[in-house]
Amino acid sequence: MLLYLRDSANAITAVGYAFAIAGLFLALNGHVELGTAAMLWTWFLDHWDGHVARKTKDRRRPGMADFGKSFDGFADFIHGILFPSIVIVLIGQGSLMSFAAALVLVLAGAIRLSYFENVGLTSDAKFTGIPVSYDTPLVAILLLAQPVVSATAYPAVVAIAFIILAVLHVTTTIKVPAIRGRAIPVATVAAIAVSSTLASRGWL
Repeated sequence: MLLYLRDSANAITAVGYAFAIAGLFLALNGHVELGTAAMLWTWFLDHWDGHVARKTKDRRRPGMADFGKSFDGFADFIHGILFPSIVIVLIGQGSLMSFAAALVLVLAGAIRLSYFENVGLTSDAKFTGIPVSYDTPLVAILLLAQPVVSATAYPAVVAIAFIILAVLHVTTTIKVPAIRGRAIPVATVAAIAVSSTLASRGWL
């Protein structure tokens, strides 16, 4: 089974898993900003593995693409659904509202990923509904905005923001272009910049 990781795209996904576990570990140990900084690396690596897979599709060994599709899907669940849900509950300190937001996000995210697994992109390379890959960037944005939001209102703001995003995950009226080509290095630079900002704040 480990031979599947000799494939370049699958190897990139595996590195993304390492950052994902680091992000979960840090967040669950009270370092939410550092955890998000790590998870942003999983986020942009998730775009690079698809880019490499497309560039090497004619040279990949049989079975690598099918394995990579499932392998990548589990990574999407971790950084796009599981991690944000944990952050919501941590910020909400286990409140009923944080539970409701996490529940809605997990259900909507699971439906969204299952739909994409079976239907895929539209003919013009767009997602139907907002992809779950937008969840970790939203966590980062909300953390950066925390100093300008009152402490009492902040947990509710986070919960409501993700309830809205959960609804957008399963809508069929929105089409979102996939991040491909030149957009990937731009997204990578932005993710590293935000990750560095969060990491510096997390160490203070």
